[in-house]
Amino acid sequence: MVEGFTEDVRHFGVSIGPNDVHFSVSYCQSDYAAFTGRIDIAKYMQAKGWDEIYPALYLAVSDCGDYATVSEMRSYGRVCYDGACVGNTYPAGVFQNLDQETWDELVEEQYSSSGIEDELQSYVDEVCNDLYARLRSEYDHLTSEESFIDSCECNEITFEIEGENHEIYA
Repeated sequence: MVEGFTEDVRHFGVSIGPNDVHFSVSYCQSDYAAFTGRIDIAKYMQAKGWDEIYPALYLAVSDCGDYATVSEMRSYGRVCYDGACVGNTYPAGVFQNLDQETWDELVEEQYSSSGIEDELQSYVDEVCNDLYARLRSEYDHLTSEESFIDSCECNEITFEIEGENHEIYA
């Protein structure tokens, strides 16, 4: 379950360590699913098609190797991205002939208009909610009567009632 989740989000530039997904799924008020990791901003932008919408910003984050960190904060994932690429890169690609000041202004404008920080937080919230729904569904299945009966049949478990041996059949 968790391995499938980490593979699903990898396409969006999300890296999660093998022990960095945390959850509680037991019909409690404090149930949650969250993870710690990092998001490669250039890969995320490319996966979302933002490399074409904000090309200067995309080139800047690619050049800078920018990433956002995701940390678990009280049962949810909190994204931290400081936009280090703004003012710290040089004109590149189709923008290579721009002067530094114009380039910096363009990157800053695209950074501001993209709302990338809010977008990343919304994405993390969405995938954590999706993970929680998957885990809840699996929990419901594993704790169901049908799953219990299947387990008993597979393991040839029988029960005695008032001294008689009864086998369980679905």
